[in-house]
Amino acid sequence: MRNILFIFLLFSSYVVMGAEISAYVGKLQFKPEFAKSSGLNEEAWTLDGRMDLELQEYFSIEFGIGALFLDDNNKFEQEVTYVEDYYRDYQDRVYTAESSETGFLLSIASKINYPVNDIFSINSLAGYEYMNFDREIADCETCYSESVDIEAGFFLGLGAGIAFGENTELKFQYKIYWNEESDIEDQALIGFSYVM
Repeated sequence: MRNILFIFLLFSSYVVMGAEISAYVGKLQFKPEFAKSSGLNEEAWTLDGRMDLELQEYFSIEFGIGALFLDDNNKFEQEVTYVEDYYRDYQDRVYTAESSETGFLLSIASKINYPVNDIFSINSLAGYEYMNFDREIADCETCYSESVDIEAGFFLGLGAGIAFGENTELKFQYKIYWNEESDIEDQALIGFSYVM
């Protein structure tokens, strides 16, 4: 196992030319028919972190993970009982809990980056995104729950960056989900990045 890890690190040091970490806030638009059938609002917010690995001078691979914040019109309430409490203040008390409105996302994309000058850069990207949302009461094993299947799928995007300082950039990105099965129309994002 140690030999495999050593070979992987050695390989990565020759293949990866540089790395960049970034954080984005985004607003996405669900297709109206999906929003109606799922009980979700047509708009949602995302917050995600990404790692960008530069493989060639203008080419990189980007990995992302994040949270999806939804306005759920079909959220529900349920009476639950505390069964364990460290301070015993609420143990065995019954209270009303509301279902969560948060999901998560994973993404991978290939990017072509082009620095226009020392301050401004543009990029294009193509990738795949997975989104998941469960309508459930947090930390309750016996409560009702249901999974809402969100098909994100393949996307194309355009981005721009404005450098300020030596290693930091203000980022803008716009993505469209081009496969017909996708439940999402588009997404606009703004974020910051740091070049390592």
